[in-house]
Amino acid sequence: MQKIWLLILFFVTIASVNQAQKDVYDEVKNAEMSIPSAPAFAMLGVNPELVMRPSDLKSFKVDWRIKNYNLAPDLALEAQPFWHFYYKKRTFDEYAAASRLAKKLSTLSLSAGTAKIDNINHASYSIKLNLYKKNDVINDTLLLKQLRSEHRNQLQNYNAQIDSLVILRYQTTDPKRKNEIDKELDVIRYEMKNIDEISRLKYRNIIDQYNGENWNNTMLDAAFGSVFTYDNAGIDSLKVKRAGYALWLNGCLKMGDHGLMSGLFRYTKIVDSSNKMFGLNFRYGSQRYNFYAEVVYEILGNYFDPNQELAFDEDEYFAGKYIEDIGSGWLDFNNTKTKTQYTMAYGGDFKLSRNILLNFALRTQFTSDIKLTRLLPVANIICLMK
Repeated sequence: MQKIWLLILFFVTIASVNQAQKDVYDEVKNAEMSIPSAPAFAMLGVNPELVMRPSDLKSFKVDWRIKNYNLAPDLALEAQPFWHFYYKKRTFDEYAAASRLAKKLSTLSLSAGTAKIDNINHASYSIKLNLYKKNDVINDTLLLKQLRSEHRNQLQNYNAQIDSLVILRYQTTDPKRKNEIDKELDVIRYEMKNIDEISRLKYRNIIDQYNGENWNNTMLDAAFGSVFTYDNAGIDSLKVKRAGYALWLNGCLKMGDHGLMSGLFRYTKIVDSSNKMFGLNFRYGSQRYNFYAEVVYEILGNYFDPNQELAFDEDEYFAGKYIEDIGSGWLDFNNTKTKTQYTMAYGGDFKLSRNILLNFALRTQFTSDIKLTRLLPVANIICLMK
């Protein structure tokens, strides 16, 4: 009988330690360092910042565009499928043992979005991969092992007390003494439950502090995306046209404790024309709120020219619906030469809660000779789906 009790104790102890490790690692897996705009929105030009921040997002995310002080029916979804459906289910040891290539594949992000731009419906999808990330709590094995060891030692201390009390109870023949031991065991088990919750809160705070100190982490992303224009022409019909594609590379460099410098190069192909974008963005603040200023230089081979007699290509069948607003529509214009323009934007991010971010900016567009042509306020709400 005593051997059976000892065997049960052994399995209870192992299960308690494994559960503690799982809980600590779960806190790491659910922590987000930043909540940037979805790439599918960014390539449409409806996100506030034109120069995106690289990201390694591990939760489902939805972006809503704010238009005329209301939430417009424009949204984008983003997720990391490999991470969510495979790596998130692995243990810490299994993830730590994975190859560098496998860990990189876990950062593969898919996003899709819709937006009405220049009175035309647009749909887009994007594939993004994080190429480099300097500091990442999930790859900080020393920190995670320290947290796990600390939690395990606490539980092993309680388990040792439980072991000795159970053996003592088995050896005791006095019913009164057995009842006293049962009460002591209940107290210890209650304390174990409390220490588990307290430890989870403690480790969550440690992880939040880690991410707060590295909100302006040095990173590098590469992405590709495609855009379609469409029209719900009738009740039972949908008119769709592939507008073009874009590919881009963007990175950011940590500048002290409160600064972040981001850069972007994007190439866009629309039918037989192309646009090129170069941008720099400087951000100052913290994980909770930060402000930025950016400058973007564009070489446009496809743009709307109101002075041109035939502004649209003859095959562009959405031309009749065109009404310029944000000015980033993906229609096929009939340009014969390129033009350059600058955009300067001023804005910021404000974290309304742990999972909700308000992103806003004021864009000013200039011609090549620095003549102001447009003034555009843009704002989005970003929400993590946890």
